[in-house]
Amino acid sequence: MVNICNGGLKPLTPSFSPDGERGRVKGMKFLADRMLGKLAKELRMLGYDTLYYRGENTYPLIKLAREEGRVILTRNSKLVHRRPEDRILRIMEDKPALQLRELIQKKVISLNEENLFSRCLLCNMFLDEISREEVEGNVPDFIFYQEKEFSRCPQCLRIYWKGSHQDHMQRKIEELFQPS
Repeated sequence: MVNICNGGLKPLTPSFSPDGERGRVKGMKFLADRMLGKLAKELRMLGYDTLYYRGENTYPLIKLAREEGRVILTRNSKLVHRRPEDRILRIMEDKPALQLRELIQKKVISLNEENLFSRCLLCNMFLDEISREEVEGNVPDFIFYQEKEFSRCPQCLRIYWKGSHQDHMQRKIEELFQPS
């Protein structure tokens, strides 16, 4: 169950509009608190702009959310909105897979296949497509010869490719978004 505290504003629903960056779609932006690191990573996997706040003090968390128009995701029952513009979703589930399902069931997030695997799981940056030549020597040889397409995070320079791990994640996503 998700408790939505948004100061009496309209319900939190994703709104999608072009963001002008290489045709990518811009959706709801999240700020996950220190209790929801795995959920942040899974939201990034789905293509959602999700920052992960590791601090204990809630003031910088709320300030950042206000400045960037982000929805705070938290398990902290004491974190409540202080201003009408504050948008806070309290996640009730303990397990990360159930937390993601909770957001899906409450229609906070939806599946947009164009955005899947478009963000760095560590940095939250959009990935850039790169040529095979650029990854030679930077990935294991068997991956270099087996895979044709690669992406790289412009911030941390982590290299991504489609492989069995992505197939596994794709199946997990399909299961999560199956009507129950």
